[in-house]
Amino acid sequence: MVGWFTITPMLQDLDSLAARLGQMVQFTRQLQTERAALQARLKNLEQERDALRDQLQRREADYSSMTERFNVHEAEVQALRAEAEATQATLQIEATQYKVECEAVKQKLAASQADTSRLRQVADKAKEHIDSILMRLPGAPQE
Repeated sequence: MVGWFTITPMLQDLDSLAARLGQMVQFTRQLQTERAALQARLKNLEQERDALRDQLQRREADYSSMTERFNVHEAEVQALRAEAEATQATLQIEATQYKVECEAVKQKLAASQADTSRLRQVADKAKEHIDSILMRLPGAPQE
């Protein structure tokens, strides 16, 4: 029976080792399940990241497009503003020229009217003078 006592502690050790191995297998399976879950979650997060990256790229492209359109419109507005200012300046110069011409024409009209008035006076005096001369001529009708 001496051999039996020697085997019992070994069998107990083997049972203990088997239990430990069972625990290790269970723990390994649990770790594998957790690993699979983490990999699935990682895959989902990567897909979400890729979707967000694509969305960001689209938004950046939209922003770039909008910025470009804004710059084009801003340039057009500036060009139109410059054109309007140039046209306004040209019209202002023309208006000033027309005012000057108008004043010159008014002065010429006034001078012409003054000349006309003087010529009428001179013509009236000449007519009176001619009438007085004609009245003094022999054979002129007497009034």
